[in-house]
Amino acid sequence: MKVQAWVAEDITPPTATTFELIRCPACTQVHFVNRVDGKLLGDKS
Repeated sequence: MKVQAWVAEDITPPTATTFELIRCPACTQVHFVNRVDGKLLGDKS
């Protein structure tokens, strides 16, 4: 069972490399997106 929750206090610094799990509306698959710059995990650019 997948459970989602919102944490009111984010302890991760905004410059840290953290990825968020996003379900893509175009392909309906799951992608990991960098929260700071919006790039996908594994992007070379």
